Amino acid sequence: MTAARGPSARRATGERRPLPPVFRLLFAGTLLNRLGILVPAFLSLFLAAETGLSTGAIGVLVGLWGAGSVAGALLGGALADRVGPRAAVLFSQAVSLAASVCLVCTQRAGVLAGVVLLSGCASTLHKPAGAVVVSRELPETAHVRAFGLLYWASNIGAAVSPAVSGVLLEWDPVWLIVLNMVTAVCYGAVALRLPGADGHGGKEARSPGRGLLAPFRSGPVARFLVLSFCLALIYLQKQSTLPLDMAAHGLAPHVYGLVASLNGLLIIVLQPFVSRAAERLGMDTQFVFAGLLVAVGFGANAIAGSAWSYATALTVWTLGEILLVPQASAFLVRHAPEGRAGSYQGAYQFVWNLGLVLGAPLGMSVREAWGGDTLWAGCLALGAGVVTVYAGYAVRDGARRPAPRDGARGRGRSEGPEQSEGPEQSEGLRRSEGLRRSDGPGQSDAETEDSADSRGT
Repeated sequence: MTAARGPSARRATGERRPLPPVFRLLFAGTLLNRLGILVPAFLSLFLAAETGLSTGAIGVLVGLWGAGSVAGALLGGALADRVGPRAAVLFSQAVSLAASVCLVCTQRAGVLAGVVLLSGCASTLHKPAGAVVVSRELPETAHVRAFGLLYWASNIGAAVSPAVSGVLLEWDPVWLIVLNMVTAVCYGAVALRLPGADGHGGKEARSPGRGLLAPFRSGPVARFLVLSFCLALIYLQKQSTLPLDMAAHGLAPHVYGLVASLNGLLIIVLQPFVSRAAERLGMDTQFVFAGLLVAVGFGANAIAGSAWSYATALTVWTLGEILLVPQASAFLVRHAPEGRAGSYQGAYQFVWNLGLVLGAPLGMSVREAWGGDTLWAGCLALGAGVVTVYAGYAVRDGARRPAPRDGARGRGRSEGPEQSEGPEQSEGLRRSEGLRRSDGPGQSDAETEDSADSRGT
């Protein structure tokens, strides 16, 4: 029967279909990009070795790289929606190549400032394009699994990159730039086989500013972004106050390095299994568990004092991270109106990177003024507040939802001969699915209104 082909039937039987070849290309490109990206730590070492700039000047340049990465995600989302994932990735890798060449060719601080800003922008400019590929090429039931695998690929690259970059830096710092250029070319070659524009970019071309702001004007998505930003403030303490807290307990820097490396190792080992097990949970449940694990994991640092206790706390919040990242990407794709998946994903990357920019100095200030125990208790309280707010909206909107309607299907590529419905019928089914699913805080008529508003843009 035709109904057996629908997503609900596949969920009921637990069937997991192979992901399409275009996703494998995206997976390979993500891994290559993360392997070769010039991260701030090695950027600062390269600048120190090759430019002779002062430590203060290098610190400013690294800060500009961070500013570029924050802006790049937001701009990359609008770019992917407007020109398609293929052109967006090609453009980002071209910018990365140009920045790499300029890094080798100049030592002037003023020129380097612009180059480093572009390099940071290129590091995130391509990321929302992946969400566009997933939303257009995969059925909705495969979204969380696909985003989990992309996150897995990124962490594999992140785990291998420091070792490779360290060896290259000892040979000659210029080899760091060569690695970045080679991986950029390879990712660009992969991008040539990614989908192009789908015809919906014309609307956004007439109002690019409106497209950038659309996620922040949609009530449910704006709330989700605020809650995600709060979790980012907590999570990104791992890069600022956590090493200081461990040092205050007498642990050597190499111990912090070993404990911190456990994060990437756990993600590489557990991501596929956790993602598969989490498929049995609803989206709301996944977010609640993720928030709780992040809050409890960082809160547990208040009672940690040994390497083993810090590693245990890290294991808890890493499990939260594994649940959170794929779920968040899938949430935004489901809520994005037609042709805006990139902008919505870019908005999430923007608030997450903004959490890094603001979370580090905020955490430092709290720790300096009131101590580490207060900081970790604050992380626990903030995380609990995020979970409470999210759960409150989910319960409220679950009570408002009507009973599910047979035959409703989600957005994303559908499978089977039912793909012949007209535009009005397909839109009606999408709205029915949006009401039927427990998709997050504030899933209400406001989202439908935002979709209608975007179609009229």
